[in-house]
Amino acid sequence: MFSWLHLYRMIPLLIAQIVLTLFVFFMLLNSAAVMVYFERKVAAMLQQRLGPYLVGPRGLLQPVADVIKLMFKEELRPRAADPLLFALAPIISAAAAFAAFAVVPFGAETTFFGLLSDPLRLQVADVNVAVLVIFAIASMSVYGIVLAGWSSNSKYSLLGSLRASAQMISYELSYGLALASVLVMANSLSLTDIVNRQAGVWFHVIPRWFLFVQPLGFLIYLTAGIAETNRAPFDFPEAEQELVAGYHTEYSSMSFAMFFLAEYINMVTVSAVATDLFLGGWHGPFLPESLGWIWFLLKVTAILFFYVWMRWTLPRYRYDQLMHFGWRVLLPLAVVNLLATAAGVLYFDL
Repeated sequence: MFSWLHLYRMIPLLIAQIVLTLFVFFMLLNSAAVMVYFERKVAAMLQQRLGPYLVGPRGLLQPVADVIKLMFKEELRPRAADPLLFALAPIISAAAAFAAFAVVPFGAETTFFGLLSDPLRLQVADVNVAVLVIFAIASMSVYGIVLAGWSSNSKYSLLGSLRASAQMISYELSYGLALASVLVMANSLSLTDIVNRQAGVWFHVIPRWFLFVQPLGFLIYLTAGIAETNRAPFDFPEAEQELVAGYHTEYSSMSFAMFFLAEYINMVTVSAVATDLFLGGWHGPFLPESLGWIWFLLKVTAILFFYVWMRWTLPRYRYDQLMHFGWRVLLPLAVVNLLATAAGVLYFDL
């Protein structure tokens, strides 16, 4: 039976959910600018340089200057390119990046200090199969790269997109098996349930994070995640020394910016999912659960620092080494890790 009273009570919760969704969209939109500044500063620190320091205090406005520059640059398209697919490719990449984060929880339920009658979960979409949703959407993001390379009608772009598709196939299997190892232990496909399984401590000291019982799974997930996001030392789809700029060689202006936006959002998503799966999500000491999002943010930042650190530390592998490592090293390790996890859960009730 329809109840106006029930609808009236749901209005504040609905408004809060809309505000939360817009907030997450805004934060992801700005994450690229923040990550550009963060990456430049960390790279400068590792190389004993200053990094951006002229535009704004300590160079803080350098990303704003970059955005303004890209907005006013001319949008170019090769004459032989396919107009529709050429324009559609960056949109697909960016849309998939935004959609993947929608099911990632980043905090405990809250009433926003009593403003809501019912608690609201800090998550855009509460899906009980969130891991499958992320896995499916992450697999779709490569279509934007492949279409960009093919529609550009450029040999460099095509080679970059072919590398991206081969790389995704090679590392997607290990990525999925690393996720499966955590799912076996948590007995759930819900990221919220997985995070809640990691609440508390062992022996009054050690956090109950899956990292401590799945160190190999965490390493496999992180390695495959770096390869999935096309970051060094696995940045073969771009490989500027070989392919000019790879799949986005022919792009300019905001179309070019959308590919970088998608890349940085994917980095944030991989780091956030790693935090939920292996690092206890928003659970941590010294803070109440309502402020657990601070722990979540700190953990994501630590993984993003590792991303940048790897880029400016390790050289790029050869392409044959990439394939060899994916199929003959990472995949067997992921299979063994999953079997060992299943045996541990079955026989030792881990």
